[in-house]
Amino acid sequence: MKTRTKLALIILGVIILAACGIVPTLPGLIPPDPFGVSKPDFWGDEVPIYGSVDKAPILTPIDLPLAVKIRVSIPGYAEGLTPDNFLVFEDDRAQGFALVKEAEERRGADIVFIVDVTGSMGTEIAGVKNSMVNFIQALEAGGLDVRVGIVPYGDYAPARADTSDNIGFDPAFLNLSDPTVAEGYANGLGVGYGADGPENAYGAIMYAWNNMAWRRGTQRIFILITDAFSHYTGDIADGLEWPSGWGPSNDFDPKYTKDEVINALYGFATLHIVASTGGYYNTTDTDFSHPGDPREIALLTGGLIIYQDPYGEPDLSAIGITEYIASSWLIIFESDSPATTHNVDVYFEGPDGKRGELHLAGVTY
Repeated sequence: MKTRTKLALIILGVIILAACGIVPTLPGLIPPDPFGVSKPDFWGDEVPIYGSVDKAPILTPIDLPLAVKIRVSIPGYAEGLTPDNFLVFEDDRAQGFALVKEAEERRGADIVFIVDVTGSMGTEIAGVKNSMVNFIQALEAGGLDVRVGIVPYGDYAPARADTSDNIGFDPAFLNLSDPTVAEGYANGLGVGYGADGPENAYGAIMYAWNNMAWRRGTQRIFILITDAFSHYTGDIADGLEWPSGWGPSNDFDPKYTKDEVINALYGFATLHIVASTGGYYNTTDTDFSHPGDPREIALLTGGLIIYQDPYGEPDLSAIGITEYIASSWLIIFESDSPATTHNVDVYFEGPDGKRGELHLAGVTY
């Protein structure tokens, strides 16, 4: 109770000081839009940039009617960046903007593993457990303010022994906890059965979204580990083709569509996916529009897509989550238009001269 009271007083104090002009607010940090700057015809893509619109609140007060935040993660560039390293355009018009480190505007990270525990994951589960434990230990060693949750799932989320999943856990899922507690829960995971091909990834993500004890002001990150596409509301009735012909044939719960997951997470959380290659996932895939394909959610939320050998141990360090958090920046500008959708283009040149670009088409704020 004392901690909550102290936090409330701090927040109230910041608001009062901001109102008095003592604490800088973003309108004072955002320069005017530059004049005579055009989008480059050619730039370069040596540096990968991951990004999305960011709708979650930050610590610095924002008093702008059309304020926009774009979160960009540029692995390898955790320090030393300034606005001079970027060009930003909204609907082809150059923007004046502020640049802040996300870690300085958020209070740590809440990370949730969404783990497929059906029979087809039998070749991976030992490696998944080992990799999760190693990953969690690395988070601890990195000194990050992190809480970890885990949702095991099959056709049901969380997985239940009295269903086609044929496995359950106690507790049914791990709420956001100290990393040491998460290690113990991860070590207790196993695989059950699962009937048809798809599993209920969307239901598991939304279960976590609605039930985790998210901390206020943290980065919210999902890591989905699976080898299958997801069930979705109406998946049997719509009669669509599925990869390798492995479509749905049985019930599942809870029921969600991909759009419902996107609408919940977009701007508020990041989804990374570690996908085993084979029946549903291939490294050469470029079309993620199938309603059961969760990779589209990763792209739209600025997450990574990592492919793994189903007979090998996944390397969760390949996600580089610690680096991803450390190299996340917020680009903040005032929109020039209240239009429904926008195109936002970000051009980056690092201190080493290497370049990258990010294009967000048809985004909503």
